[in-house]
Amino acid sequence: MLRPAPAPGRAAGGARGARAPEGGATASAAPFARDLALVVLAKAAVSALVLALGFRAVSDDDFARVVLAQAWAHAPRLDPTGTSWLPAPFWLNGALFRVLGRLFAPTLEVARAVAFSLGLASAALVYVSARWITGDRRAALAGALLAGAFPWSACLGVATVPELPTAALSLFAVASLVTPPAGPAPPAGRALLGALALVIATLSRYEPWPVAVVFAAMALLAAARLGQGHAAQAKLALAALVALAGPAAWVAWNRVAHGDALHFLARVASYRNAVSHGGDGTLLRLFAYPAAMIREEPELFLSPVALALIAWRARRGAARQAMRAARPFPPLLRAARPYALPGAVAALQIAALSLALVRDGAPTHHPERATLLALLLLALAVGDLSARAFRGASSGARRALGGALLVVLFLGVFFRPHLRREHFNPRTDEVAIGRAAAELTPPSAPLLVEVVDYGHLATLAALARPESAHPDRSIDPRDPPVPSSFDDPASLARRAADVGAAYLLGRVRPSVIDLAGPPLATRGAWGLWAAPAGRGAPPPATPESRASGPAEATP
Repeated sequence: MLRPAPAPGRAAGGARGARAPEGGATASAAPFARDLALVVLAKAAVSALVLALGFRAVSDDDFARVVLAQAWAHAPRLDPTGTSWLPAPFWLNGALFRVLGRLFAPTLEVARAVAFSLGLASAALVYVSARWITGDRRAALAGALLAGAFPWSACLGVATVPELPTAALSLFAVASLVTPPAGPAPPAGRALLGALALVIATLSRYEPWPVAVVFAAMALLAAARLGQGHAAQAKLALAALVALAGPAAWVAWNRVAHGDALHFLARVASYRNAVSHGGDGTLLRLFAYPAAMIREEPELFLSPVALALIAWRARRGAARQAMRAARPFPPLLRAARPYALPGAVAALQIAALSLALVRDGAPTHHPERATLLALLLLALAVGDLSARAFRGASSGARRALGGALLVVLFLGVFFRPHLRREHFNPRTDEVAIGRAAAELTPPSAPLLVEVVDYGHLATLAALARPESAHPDRSIDPRDPPVPSSFDDPASLARRAADVGAAYLLGRVRPSVIDLAGPPLATRGAWGLWAAPAGRGAPPPATPESRASGPAEATP
């Protein structure tokens, strides 16, 4: 299909792990299964470690997505949010909530278990992609293990957000069109699998949209190549069309539902403008994504530099001793060639994201999440080349390389806390009071929830029945500011009566105690009260009212 410049297997670092010929496909199935199982088990261990260290959420968006999936499970609809957020993650999680509903309530714990499982599936996709790109078993294994372990991949492997599965699907799609150095060209049917992966990815996040466009162009170019059979050409042309189906469907839906095909872009831009503090010039925005990648994953960028320096030093020493034939270090540049084509696709994606950021159409926080495709590719390449270097270098070069990589790891661990601009927010107290409310209140009892910031979404996710929860106000930055009804007893009594609240959930403070008395339960600064009056029938709560702010914070 589309082929990088071929490199002989042994010159690229050893062909013993390269892809077996067609006749050995059955014989190679067992090693493939073992390697795949090892990658998935390693990812499970990394995910368990991340959870043991206390990570729970990247931002309030994690909880917003759980709340919206719970709402979809309660009342399914085609567009789960009615906002700019794409629907596929809510369809998947909401459908799983409904299927598992007979055994488990759609709790935050179930959502996190689903996220854990999707992280394992993503690791499997990354390994398959690595095998397709390199055609080398050991190269793919080393790269996939590192791709599942670097910090952002580790955290997103357990977070209730779709970034890691989306990036893995995008990588899978790009790899489906790559011819490995030792050949043969991939079957045309593989491109259809890649196109289907892109349908899911482009209906989950916006950053795969440029990838889908490039994929369609690559598939059409492959179809136009001489020597292709008609069946192969038809499959490739169909793959090009399928890859664009997700964006086309979403644009059409926005035209029908909102009267504007690009309604979602307008919503994202309006939110960014509402929360933006200004000060970032065009040049800073253009380089924001590359800077975020280096800042958040410095080890992935320092490791190739260390490899290049050790290779240069080893070869220079050998040249001085007239030992050129000894090959103190393997020729890694040729081994890196298979990553050129996928890397170019990732670079085009980042360029498109940078242009979108200039026009206020990109994520408002943690921009490195959107570059995960490029980070996964870089991790694959670093793991692959490091393994080849250790395998093919002289003993002295191996010692130097091991020391250099330890230095890189130390520098990353030491400087990472100082480089990071945004930190994670587990919302421990908000989750705890939501769980207490779920245990202490009847399943259909309406609750009025104090909105201080977007932390109330963690409470709603832990409550696990957002249809019966009523936020006391909107804090969408595009709306006029509204004071909290929990600020004084009279306002709280009126608001509770308006929504027919049977319980109040908010911070423990005199204004609430004066109205409702001592709390039934407290968790940190938060408490749960029985409402003194106003237990009429509550109006229905829409998904937009429950998560109107964060649903715009990330496209």
